[in-house]
Amino acid sequence: MKIDKFKEKKNKKKIFLGTTLVILIGVFFIEELVIKGSFASYQENVSFKVMEGTVNYEGSGDVFFTFYKGDTVLDEMPTKDNTDNLAFERGECDKGASISWNRNKWAPMVTNLKESKTKCKLYFGPKVASDTIYDIASNDTATLAYDDTGDSNLRYIGASPNNYIDIGDRDSTNKPILWRIIGVMNNMTVINDDKIENPGQSLIKIIRADSIGSYSWDSSECGVNSCDGVNEWSDSDLMKTLNSDTYWNKNIGQCYTGMNNSNKACDFSSTGLTPEVKDKLVKVRWNTGTTPDDFFTASDYQYNILKNKINVSYMYEGERSNNHGKKFCSGGESNCNDQVTRYTTWDGYIGLMYPSDYGYAVGGSKRVTCLGRSMFEWDDSALGCSGNDWLRLGSNDEWTITPAAYSSYGSYVFRIVQNYRIAITISYDDNDVYPVAYLKSSIKIQNKTDSNYGSYSNPFELES
Repeated sequence: MKIDKFKEKKNKKKIFLGTTLVILIGVFFIEELVIKGSFASYQENVSFKVMEGTVNYEGSGDVFFTFYKGDTVLDEMPTKDNTDNLAFERGECDKGASISWNRNKWAPMVTNLKESKTKCKLYFGPKVASDTIYDIASNDTATLAYDDTGDSNLRYIGASPNNYIDIGDRDSTNKPILWRIIGVMNNMTVINDDKIENPGQSLIKIIRADSIGSYSWDSSECGVNSCDGVNEWSDSDLMKTLNSDTYWNKNIGQCYTGMNNSNKACDFSSTGLTPEVKDKLVKVRWNTGTTPDDFFTASDYQYNILKNKINVSYMYEGERSNNHGKKFCSGGESNCNDQVTRYTTWDGYIGLMYPSDYGYAVGGSKRVTCLGRSMFEWDDSALGCSGNDWLRLGSNDEWTITPAAYSSYGSYVFRIVQNYRIAITISYDDNDVYPVAYLKSSIKIQNKTDSNYGSYSNPFELES
């Protein structure tokens, strides 16, 4: 599809961005959108992805781009290896369209494009923390890899990558409490004063290297969901522990463990977050959806068919869907009688890993095979998936943030189990907790040339 636009001034440069346009009009089909001009001071010829839109072009239509460095309009888009050391910061479009950035392909992706003459702005600025990881990735393909998602996230992979980072966290003896970098997550939504700020950012996602203890994801009194807890993260006991007065503020308190609101003392006075560390973290919108599947186990045959299709990319899409953990129970059953509203996003600072984070961390020679394999069967030692996945952080079961839909139950959650696969369990269970957070985009990591930079003994350090 060729879109003719208004004429620009003569002798302008042309820019070619080699991606593919996908327009959704009722059904999926592929066409190419050729853009010849913009409302900025340049011309361009662009092919890029447009997904989930409803576009009706009758005659002509257009999409215009302007490129900025701060408040200054640029004559052309900076190249990937530009001499000014500029990196993409954010983008915005009018008329309800959204724009994101594919760092790997160095190209924009416009979504929800519905009207012609849509105007989009791309902002570029100095490189930040995530760009240090991108620089390392250009020479290290063994422990850093882009995932196969539309977001093209850059992730640490393999059994033991050098991805330790010191963000200033200290225990009572002033010993560093290390975190590890899961990767650079693209198209993140940042929340500031309960408002969306600069959507489409690339942020470094980190996970605490050591567990803060073993606790329930959620507990409840026995009149609610038959004592099993509630699988809604925004209202869960563990979310409140991580984001309120105990772990968040280095306090001593009570944490839930087991059914019927049982609890035990939890002391985070030396392992909780300091004000200095919290100032480096950013509030983001987390995806708390789940797969569109009913994990009903009355029939082992049915369950085996179901679980076999849940590979990593399937899980990633489910996490970002509108499916919630109470999808298959109406609330009338005793195991699903809670009155908690379910959501598929949550705005906050401290969460947990996704099942897909665990999946995409796999490395080794059989990585492609593992990514296509059911995550319920990663305990196959001959295949070697689990043995090449660094996000299996300890010897105990680990919680994830993702609920699991289950007939007649509103309490099931995904976890990583001892034999290195995913599984589902009721939310009152005790499992290890590894807090996960995102660094502010303005945070910068020192870029050293040490061969073991990022190791446990020589972790990444932040610029002062």
